[in-house]
Amino acid sequence: MPGVSSSADTAAASWPGAAELRALAAGLVGPELILFPVRHHSPACAWQLRRLLETRPVSAVLVEGPASFDALIPHLVHAQAVMPLAIYTYVVFKSDARDGGPRQAAYYPFCEHSPELLALRHAAAAGLPVQFIDAEFADQCQAEHAAPDSAALSLQDEGHLGRSRFLSELAARQGCRDHEELWEHLFEISAPTRSLEEHVAAVAAYCALARTEYTQAELAADGTLVREAEMARHIRAALARRAPGQGPVLAVLGGFHAVALPALLAQASPLPAAAARPAPADSAAALIRYSFERLDQLNGYASGMPSPAWQQALWDSQLRHAQAGLPAGPRVRRELALKLLFDIAAELRARCGIALPLPTLSGAYEHTLRLAALRGRPAPAREDLLDACLSCFVKGEADGDGAIVLAVARRLLCGHAVGSVPPGTARPPLLRDFETRARRLRLKIDSHEPRRAVLDLYRRGEHRSTSRLLHGLALLGVPFATRSGGPDFVRGAGLARLQEHWEYRYTAATEAALVEASLYGTTLPEAVATRFDRKLDALQAATAPRDARAAAALLCEACVLGLHDRLARVAGVLAAAVAEDAAFESLAAAASTLGLLWEGREPLEARALTELPALLKTTFARAIFLGRDLRGAAGDGSDLAGALAQLHELLASAAGSQLDAELYWSMLAAMAAEHALPLVRGAATGLLYGAGRIAEAEMARAVAGHLNGSLASKDAVSFLRGLLKTAREAAWQQAALLQLLDELLQGWDEPAFVSALPELRLAFADMTPKETERIALAVAGLHGQSGLGPLVQYDIDAGELQAHLALSQQLLEQLRADGLAAWIGA
Repeated sequence: MPGVSSSADTAAASWPGAAELRALAAGLVGPELILFPVRHHSPACAWQLRRLLETRPVSAVLVEGPASFDALIPHLVHAQAVMPLAIYTYVVFKSDARDGGPRQAAYYPFCEHSPELLALRHAAAAGLPVQFIDAEFADQCQAEHAAPDSAALSLQDEGHLGRSRFLSELAARQGCRDHEELWEHLFEISAPTRSLEEHVAAVAAYCALARTEYTQAELAADGTLVREAEMARHIRAALARRAPGQGPVLAVLGGFHAVALPALLAQASPLPAAAARPAPADSAAALIRYSFERLDQLNGYASGMPSPAWQQALWDSQLRHAQAGLPAGPRVRRELALKLLFDIAAELRARCGIALPLPTLSGAYEHTLRLAALRGRPAPAREDLLDACLSCFVKGEADGDGAIVLAVARRLLCGHAVGSVPPGTARPPLLRDFETRARRLRLKIDSHEPRRAVLDLYRRGEHRSTSRLLHGLALLGVPFATRSGGPDFVRGAGLARLQEHWEYRYTAATEAALVEASLYGTTLPEAVATRFDRKLDALQAATAPRDARAAAALLCEACVLGLHDRLARVAGVLAAAVAEDAAFESLAAAASTLGLLWEGREPLEARALTELPALLKTTFARAIFLGRDLRGAAGDGSDLAGALAQLHELLASAAGSQLDAELYWSMLAAMAAEHALPLVRGAATGLLYGAGRIAEAEMARAVAGHLNGSLASKDAVSFLRGLLKTAREAAWQQAALLQLLDELLQGWDEPAFVSALPELRLAFADMTPKETERIALAVAGLHGQSGLGPLVQYDIDAGELQAHLALSQQLLEQLRADGLAAWIGA
């Protein structure tokens, strides 16, 4: 094929010809067996499968999916089941590890237009035998060597199609952006008007051509061959059970697998026996609510169709037309495109304040239709609609206004639908455990309304239990609650506050995430402990010197989570990390965290952590040892200056009373005199001055030496920045400092000022508005002014201001032309 890369040319040699593809398609639909190839969640495939089932009686239904999912079929096809739903499954492999060994999880989602769901419902309604026929999830994980403890997988992954060089080349030649637009262009738009035979042949060709790019070794390595052998065994068994004269067995399979099965089933030799694999320590599957956001292929779901609300609306509209005896052709898509344009316009007006007139909407609709015609389509595709929105609704920059319009359009095309499991469906143990604990702690989880919780950690034991539950959910990644205020013991913020403030809301995403977290345990304490142990194991197994800062934060997190039985082990890891870590900033942060933990031991119930005082002393001593001869730092020294301030705060706290402060002050004096970075010298000088360790005159000499010395302007201001970082009050209390700075600024030329401006801005950036005003008043006094005057003129509008500026510029130009610019110092 011209224009295809050399690697694709190599694959092209094995591509089947037209006759071979026609024979393959004919072999999929036979009198005894129908291998129906699908893309998961494709309305086009569901539409053609519906047509097949209406015209051809079948005797049994087989569906791609682990065989252990059979028990969930009655719940999936229940009249009160509302899509989207998903089967969530997990497996825990045997191991000698404390937490039970490696774990893996996966989803198998369904929506109204999933061909698999259509087949299952048909079988249930007709009373036909029905079963899933794929390899068990544990076997799939071991066959494809899935990385343990990775994110949950999709059991309907279609990565083979997405990575196909052939399909990428075909998309480019058809003027499509990617494989997804190509699929809609070739299959979805034409589905209502294409015959069943044509559809099956086209899907078979599409998948067969993609499959030729993969070697048998590659398919064996990713578990494909193991899965297909298992499917073939189930199909052979179903054919053996089929009585003479009955209709064919229907197998609904991903197209990538379906095209390989005729040859596999035709083999005279027995199928290879399934490899003996160790049984997992634990496994389970459950039917859970799902959402369009999670189903959307654009949000990262590996086998989803993009924009599920768009797909659902097309499916519903096509069904209504078919049931009414009307043709479900291109007209359906045109009507839906018009409706969605009005919905997008309404959303832009309501949420973004962007009002679009009717002529703009009319133009956008016409633009959509013309784009479709230009691209050779009888009706609009999703990309035609989005391109029309971008062209007609955006008046400014595509990266600005265009991003807003596209975000709104994509959100509407994605939709917000959430499924509902039918009554009587078994709920996973972790989900039940959470609900029991949440209700016991009086959290409102029976509605989706946003709620607030205020927890008194110092006086209410049940509030501490609630806090641990919420922090545990956050560790597990469950979207339920967000801490909006109160003490943060891990990061050392807001510790003067007595209450934690949380915003929480129970949603379908909460439920799904809880089910996903089931791979860590069947109860919330067990799951939280397992997840925490994973973090601790990762830190302990680090090959590089361990991070004392991270270890100290983990010790504090264990207390916040209520994992007091882990404290001794974490303390041991921390002790080893302190001995290994050679970063002063990390050790200073670790010492600060330990000091905060000592002060918060009451609400954190860490009184039994008897190792804490010794750990604090050791960490502090090692930090001082490393800092004593430290004369350089990464970057501009800001991190080092912050670490010095952290140790100063530690010594000023109750926890610091047991530490040798003189070691710190000796180290600080050496840094103020000898450190290579002016910012660090300034920070050390500020700390010494603030503690009364150096007199005002000595600080003034240090400032004068830097600002009036031979340093470059940028470095001189960097010293000032460090000084104000640790002794900000000097900016308005020390007149000599402002005088020196004022004189320095007056002596700079423009290049020197521009060079130092970033550091100057940073030096004063942390000042509060009140502090900034005090500094400004002091500077005004240096120039004989008693005040700043009005800072804002409220009696003049922007237009008048611009007119005055233009007039001033004209006057300046006239004075220059007359040789009188010196009158105004220009």
